[in-house]
Amino acid sequence: MKEKILKLRLEGKTYDEIKKELGCSKSTISYHCGEGQKEKTHKRSKKYRKSVKGILCNKLHDFLIRKSRDFRNSTKGSERRVTTHKFTVGDILNKFGEEPKCYLTGDNINLYDPGSYQFDHIVPVCKGGDNSLDNLGLVIKDANLSKFHMTVEEYVELCKKVINNFEKINT
Repeated sequence: MKEKILKLRLEGKTYDEIKKELGCSKSTISYHCGEGQKEKTHKRSKKYRKSVKGILCNKLHDFLIRKSRDFRNSTKGSERRVTTHKFTVGDILNKFGEEPKCYLTGDNINLYDPGSYQFDHIVPVCKGGDNSLDNLGLVIKDANLSKFHMTVEEYVELCKKVINNFEKINT
């Protein structure tokens, strides 16, 4: 595409003429023809990826494509795609705000540190949960890893058992 765009531009064609002839967008033409456009695009993309919206966008993508798997009989054939709900990073920020807390531990979550938190399916996909905004919880990484495929109620019961056992063996 680049070669065709540059050739047509050298022939004196306008962006609109190239767009019409090749069926591509003006931004594609500008990217290949404009002075320093590649560097500007790269810089803009890099800046976006580091922004809260860019970070949340990546996490949202992973949340929305989550597949269900029966963890007791984990085979390729047991996976199924969950109905994908449509919501945006803006919807997430409206629901949780700029300074959210982990819904399991109450710890503060730094949205700029993507490795410290995860998006959790409050009702796990393998237990009938979906990819809706209502089923999305922000959670610190350690809490989500320990919750795994349990419901919140199952997880709380497990935590109570751990605490009771710990108190029993340390008294």
